[in-house]
Amino acid sequence: MSTQTLNTAQQNSTGKWIPLLILLAAQFATMADNSGLMVSTDALIALHGASMPDIQMANAMYPLIAGAGMVAGGLIGLIIGWRIQMVLGAGLLAVASFTSAFAPNMDVLNYGGRVLAGLGACLLVPAVLANVAGIYKGKDQAIAFAAIAALVGLASAVTPILFGFILDNASFSSAFAGLGVYCMLVSVASFKLPTLDLAAFKGKFDFVGVALAGGGLLLLVTGLLKISEWGLIAPLTDTAVMGLSPALPMVALGLIVLKLLMSWEGKFEQGGNTPLLPKSYAQNPQVVLGLILCGAVFLMFGATGFINVSYMQLVAGMSALSSGLALCAFAFGMLLGSLGAPAKLSHLSCRMICQLGFGIAIAGTAMMFLGFTAEGITVWQYVSLLTFGIGAGLVASQASIVVTSALSDREAQQSGGIQATSRNVGQAIGVAILGSIMLFSLTGNIHSAVEEHKDLSAESKQLILSIPSLPFVSNAMALDMMTDVIVEEEQQMVVQIMAESRLSAAQNALIGLIVLMGAFLLACSKLPAVSLMGNKDESPAAEADKALKSS
Repeated sequence: MSTQTLNTAQQNSTGKWIPLLILLAAQFATMADNSGLMVSTDALIALHGASMPDIQMANAMYPLIAGAGMVAGGLIGLIIGWRIQMVLGAGLLAVASFTSAFAPNMDVLNYGGRVLAGLGACLLVPAVLANVAGIYKGKDQAIAFAAIAALVGLASAVTPILFGFILDNASFSSAFAGLGVYCMLVSVASFKLPTLDLAAFKGKFDFVGVALAGGGLLLLVTGLLKISEWGLIAPLTDTAVMGLSPALPMVALGLIVLKLLMSWEGKFEQGGNTPLLPKSYAQNPQVVLGLILCGAVFLMFGATGFINVSYMQLVAGMSALSSGLALCAFAFGMLLGSLGAPAKLSHLSCRMICQLGFGIAIAGTAMMFLGFTAEGITVWQYVSLLTFGIGAGLVASQASIVVTSALSDREAQQSGGIQATSRNVGQAIGVAILGSIMLFSLTGNIHSAVEEHKDLSAESKQLILSIPSLPFVSNAMALDMMTDVIVEEEQQMVVQIMAESRLSAAQNALIGLIVLMGAFLLACSKLPAVSLMGNKDESPAAEADKALKSS
């Protein structure tokens, strides 16, 4: 079916939404992988003896690889077609799920299954967004993008519960093998999507740009992830660069490589080629802000999954199913926010909706301080997750359309890769920064408390202070670690210190989250001061220009 035929078929109000159902199923597959892994902390510890840095890497590896290659995914579809890219992406996700299901250890899971999942997402996510931009126009496009945003909330609700139930009653392998079968079905269904008209691809494929983008992002996020393991300034291991921890030098090198990418892309485009990051994106303030919003939503999503679920399972002792049910509060809130914006707030400006969203999300994060205790969680945890989700949903309802409304049709299709990159990089950075704050500050908190404790023996203090990086573990795991190492009379003292330190570490991560969202809130002042959710008779680029002039 060509684009012209599709536009005619869209006059049928029933049939025009069938492609969207397939696209939603594909988007659900990408979200299911992330959401399912979030509640697998205890399962991975039991199955593979995973440490918290292992689990942090597992949570970050998928969005890290996806983000590093997603820009290329936005170009590949212009060459092979978005329907074929959907088929290939879903198929690769199926292979990745089966690899994770039957991985013999964490290394195979992280560097095999999680890497393959990221590569599958590199193809699938840009194709979903490009198909939305190519198939639907005007208000239908706003509705379609809102549905995609709402599905993030739905997947956040359904998959933790589903995975939690399977993890508690069957196994980690069963959960991910089931996801593999689902991804295979999505791959087959994708053959039914219409074939969009594509403009001729100009010049050479940007292999250098792909390498620079992937390398820069990998260095940046991996450096952030390794802070808790390698140290911030002073090295915590034998790995060092000129006597310093290699974490920040790796971050700096990543930023340098990304700077080289920007210079290369300008020269590549001047040569008449199709770049990964067109000048029309980088020099368009609305597009840049829209990409920041895309990243912010998934940063919030990733932070919630790592901080809250880790605390629920390791401190509160909640099962996978129970923690999945708790995340329903966040998911329900995100559904309310993302669906409520086009339904009830379409008269408000994009700027006002996003400012409202971040303001509500900051309030929700503040409530989380009441939701955590040294021994578990309180009812405020659920209230805060609901509030936080509403804020995230409001921002998610605007993010993609802020980008596409400022671009031409062809540029809007290609922007799927850029949008998906910002989403996954945002999630990876969220897990990396906030996870590192929590895990790195934990060691400092414990060391400080041990030094000041009057009843601990000098031998116990020396032993604990000699450990450069202390793990985020449950009370039972902490007691097991202290057997035959610390005298029995002092073990409960150390457990109490660790419990209070875990709480303080989680609160430090929440403070970091509030600071990040405050920065996003300030950036919203540059968004269009008009609504972008109505019918558009003008071209998207003309509407974007009009919106910016009115702001």
